[in-house]
Amino acid sequence: MVPLILSSLTLSVEGQNSVNLFAPGSKPYGLSYEEHIKNFWKWVLSIPEDKNPWTDKTGENCLYGQIGTNSSVFYLGSNPGGKSERTCKLPAGKGLFIPVSPMEINYKESPDSKNLNDLNVVAKKDQDDVGLLYLQIGDKVYSRQALDKYRNHTGDFDVVFPKNPIFGVTDGPTKAVADGYYVITEPLRIGNYTILYKSTLKCTELDCASPIRFAQDVKYTLIVK
Repeated sequence: MVPLILSSLTLSVEGQNSVNLFAPGSKPYGLSYEEHIKNFWKWVLSIPEDKNPWTDKTGENCLYGQIGTNSSVFYLGSNPGGKSERTCKLPAGKGLFIPVSPMEINYKESPDSKNLNDLNVVAKKDQDDVGLLYLQIGDKVYSRQALDKYRNHTGDFDVVFPKNPIFGVTDGPTKAVADGYYVITEPLRIGNYTILYKSTLKCTELDCASPIRFAQDVKYTLIVK
């Protein structure tokens, strides 16, 4: 059994179960944060746009690709920008993977990138320009200083876009890299949880993924049974 290496950031909420975050640099459920991030993006990019939790307005697609698997984590989604409020029912016993400020780039999204170094530059520059970082679980708010420790930049990994893919690309395989701020919790017990996370970025230089001002504001109401 892999020991739970937990940070000192502990949530205690009246009337709710407590939730701990795995510490930066630890191996939640036997995998490094980098490995979890790669798996998250493989999941996101493999789902058709009309079923993708990324574009889900209500939470109706939150279980897509997550039922009947042996994964120890349950992925929450980001959004294309703006505010999303989602309700999701899920089984107890899984940890949450929360993309507080997620970013990936691949050759399909960045056709001018000639090699992996180009992709890495774009991914890093994007997240270097993050302004707001905000995470609240129940009544516990995590500081920017605490969240800064959860930034990860991955090595390259293979992804396969389906037909009707997300992000307006063509279907098929490609290489990707990821950057951003992600946290993973201990397993959820039966109960109700409210998760709120926000991020903003402003990137207007030539080496950005695109000249962009972006803000995400995502709220999940989780009913864990």
